[in-house]
Amino acid sequence: MGVCQMNHAMRSGHEVPCHRGLMARIAITGVCGLIGGIVHADLSASSHSLVGIDRPTDERLARGRNVDDPNAPSRLDHACDISQSSVEDLAEMFDGCQYIIHLAADADPSNWQMSMLEINIGGTWKVIEAAKKASCKRIIIASSGLTQVGLEGRVEPLIGVEHGVSIDSPYGMTKIIGEVLGRSAAKVLEVICVRIGTVIPDDDEHKRRGGRLMATAFLQEDVRRFFRACITSSIDGYLLTAAQSNSPTRFIDLEPGLSILNWNPVEWD
Repeated sequence: MGVCQMNHAMRSGHEVPCHRGLMARIAITGVCGLIGGIVHADLSASSHSLVGIDRPTDERLARGRNVDDPNAPSRLDHACDISQSSVEDLAEMFDGCQYIIHLAADADPSNWQMSMLEINIGGTWKVIEAAKKASCKRIIIASSGLTQVGLEGRVEPLIGVEHGVSIDSPYGMTKIIGEVLGRSAAKVLEVICVRIGTVIPDDDEHKRRGGRLMATAFLQEDVRRFFRACITSSIDGYLLTAAQSNSPTRFIDLEPGLSILNWNPVEWD
């Protein structure tokens, strides 16, 4: 298995087209993170067969989850640093998967010259190449709203994906490159690149703190709705979209994802 350590035996899978109500086999990188946990719990409740992948840090290997409940099931099937893995190792993990949800990333600015570049760019390239090698159908790549920082107030009324990019951080730069890698793969795979809003453990904190945290809020129910739609909806080749909740102070346009994926955010209280 090279640098990748299996926590559980690899379950063999068969090609199953995913329409509403049918089961698919889905690999999730970054599965022990906050978004990974939300998505994993929701898709497993729909009886999909899931393959959880995350970095082999001591904490995450011990827990395989991002909650304190010791009785919560582990989400980790493969303890694996994608930046140090081979394409062949990753393709073996993706065997039988129709869908890859690629959430793994490093956002720590102190690591940008090493870990951030290796994981966010090199790791994304490896995941894409492995998805091709494993004959996967679709990959969903997590990008970020930090690819359009500073456009607020310069674009009215809403900032859309057609308004280009504006970055103020190495992290935003790595996410733009991830989008470019995704677009280049769309000749072989179906690709969704999603500029994700702000997800935090306590949804109510968005409203309490206000400001940008509220404007870019991505409530956990909307995370579930969006990624569910990424699995059940049809796309034509490549889709770049933003995804967040319908905050009353939102300045990001959620099209074309709303229409193409046919998903709707919850009503904002």
